[in-house]
Amino acid sequence: MRKPKPAPARRLKMKDLERATGVGRESIRFYIREGLLPEPERPGRNVAWYDESFIERIRLIKELQQKRYLPLQVIKAVVSGDTPASAREVETLGVLEGRLPPAGDAELAGKRERLSVLAKRTGLPVREVRELANIEAIEIVTAGGDQWIEGVGIRLVELWARFRAAGFTAERGFPTEQVRLYVDVVNLLAREELRRFSKGLSGRVGNEELVRMAEDGIRLGSEVVALLRHAALLRFIASGNLASGAAGTSGAESA
Repeated sequence: MRKPKPAPARRLKMKDLERATGVGRESIRFYIREGLLPEPERPGRNVAWYDESFIERIRLIKELQQKRYLPLQVIKAVVSGDTPASAREVETLGVLEGRLPPAGDAELAGKRERLSVLAKRTGLPVREVRELANIEAIEIVTAGGDQWIEGVGIRLVELWARFRAAGFTAERGFPTEQVRLYVDVVNLLAREELRRFSKGLSGRVGNEELVRMAEDGIRLGSEVVALLRHAALLRFIASGNLASGAAGTSGAESA
């Protein structure tokens, strides 16, 4: 006896998503542009089909925005990948929100500096500071009719200025765009770490232990990454094995 064929996956139009989630099409398109949702199937120029997984993801994004007040970058880390976080995993991440120390030195927390002042102090052109923001290495905040760099963004601008002072100039093949390599790699690593952390510990440890493990994991993981990177650079140098497209990154170890 033949087994019945599985029912074909249900295909949805944009209006179906709007009706099922209560979220407007402009917001849905924004989520797609920002990478919170995958691209739909596009069989034609003006035709797009969505599967039912979009409904669950949109509902999750809506909940994280309205109930957890999480920023888009954190939401992206939660919902990206083939399997979005479960409700329990989201609850685990909510426990950590606001309870972890800020990135960088404690003195950077709450610190703010005008973009123009920071550029002048570090010797970087304002254009380069804006380029760092364009590749999402830092964020420019507009307030009081002026533009500001806050917290760890200040330290990152200072570090990029040190790169320049060390001789890594655009004329020598080190454009600001090079920092995108670090941004992309770190975002990929952080999202995967976040998924594994929440999936592995959700419902298994208390809140205080969860926070402690997150703090220890961030600190120890950073040390592991730094050592692995250093060792890999030395290994590639010793073997003469320079991977295609990596020529612009080998000198970064000096900074």
